Amino acid sequence: MILLLILIFSLQNSMLYVSASTFDTYYARIMYDEVYLYKAPIEVEDYSNIYFSLPRTYFVELLESSNNQFYKVNYLSFTGYVKKDAVQTIVGKPITPYLENQNFRVYSEQSRDMRSEPSTLSGSSSQIVYIPLYSRNLTYYGTIKGEQLVDGRTNIWYYCKYSADQDYYGYVYSDFCDEFNVNEIPLNTEKVSYTSAPSFDTTNAQENSLPIENKTTAIVIAILTIPAIIFVFMILKSGKLIAKDGRKSNKEIKDY
Repeated sequence: MILLLILIFSLQNSMLYVSASTFDTYYARIMYDEVYLYKAPIEVEDYSNIYFSLPRTYFVELLESSNNQFYKVNYLSFTGYVKKDAVQTIVGKPITPYLENQNFRVYSEQSRDMRSEPSTLSGSSSQIVYIPLYSRNLTYYGTIKGEQLVDGRTNIWYYCKYSADQDYYGYVYSDFCDEFNVNEIPLNTEKVSYTSAPSFDTTNAQENSLPIENKTTAIVIAILTIPAIIFVFMILKSGKLIAKDGRKSNKEIKDY
């Protein structure tokens, strides 16, 4: 009986691990222009707290409810925050959640520095890397409003990745770039069904964060436990039959 109880307890724990892997992943569509990916869940509307604006009609993966105003989200390789009223939760996972593979080049003889902020006011302290003329290995992620480097031109900077000896991430001034037009970014026309905002349960989230190898082990244990319980049951049942037969034999001897 002790062995049976141990096996049942193991089965219950295994089923807990298995069920933890079945919770949904939530995605939400970016509904408007100038929806920002924030660094912290606070309403500070400048580049000290903003990575870039997210492209309308694409999606973010919802991770948790940070507070009444913000979700914590994933977008590509970035983790940040978006305002809840700027996105709409969908059913399931979209086929193309993110805007990808939007490349451009720098062509200006003027500043070609990638910077940690969309401004030159901090001087050399904000310089990340110098980008050679006509470099094309830049990948666009989003835009942000910053310093207007050329009078009468734009104040838009691109947040991007520059791939050279390593990958660099930062801002380049959009007026010094070409072969790309942010106004021509294709919309994501994928048809989806919308649903109410998810209620993120902390307990479920913690269970779902268990390592994959632990979940796999638990499933194996669950599969092996069921035959073991049947085997123990058969042993116990056989023992009862033997005992019953033994008592009958003793009675027959006494009668004889």
